Amino acid sequence: MSWDAASASDDDMVVIPAGKCRLGSTREEAERLAREYGCHVTWLSGEYPEREANLGAFAIDRFPVTNRQYAAFCKATAYPPRGHWQGPEPHEALLDHPALMVNQEDCRAYARWAGKRLPTEDEWEKAARGADGRLFPWGNSFDPAACQWNMDDPTRPLGFPRTAPVSAHPRGASPYGVMDMCGNAAEWVEGSPGPGSGIIKGGCWMTQTPMNLRPAARNMSGFAVNQAMFVGFRCAKDVK
Repeated sequence: MSWDAASASDDDMVVIPAGKCRLGSTREEAERLAREYGCHVTWLSGEYPEREANLGAFAIDRFPVTNRQYAAFCKATAYPPRGHWQGPEPHEALLDHPALMVNQEDCRAYARWAGKRLPTEDEWEKAARGADGRLFPWGNSFDPAACQWNMDDPTRPLGFPRTAPVSAHPRGASPYGVMDMCGNAAEWVEGSPGPGSGIIKGGCWMTQTPMNLRPAARNMSGFAVNQAMFVGFRCAKDVK
């Protein structure tokens, strides 16, 4: 398949087969990562102990929702455009970049309009890591050319985050062919660690350490109503 912007259509979904998968990290792996990246092991406490899940089949967007797609939703439903667009539509240069500045309810609203839903954390992680629980979508060694990361630039205008088109890193494909699950835009998933909070997966264009780009990494927002220039989403749906 050609990974061009035209392939990032709203109907481009990947079916993830039913079956068992490994999620999270073992305590030993968390301790190894903590030593390697110079942090305390409790920084990774949200992802251990490792567990096995048996998930039903589901479909997930091959790419994150783009500004082009989100703008179509806003136009069709009179939903408010994103503030950083600085107008009713995104800048042309950002049309095929991931939609940002969305909170969890914004994502749910788009998903309902599209006849979909947000993926659960377990679904998202399986789609990114495969059934074998690899460290990164492409394998167990970090590939700096496989994702958009470490691109922070405080001089860049607010309306132009250093994201990339969602099809820009074909080497980052997961075992199922799901793209852009590490870096570029972190992603909201369905679920919450507590009232009013949300879970974010995947790292983003500003992430500076591979440890935080791993699909097992679990980042939490204390406020699911927050919008940020580094968080987007993709959708999922049930399959029979």
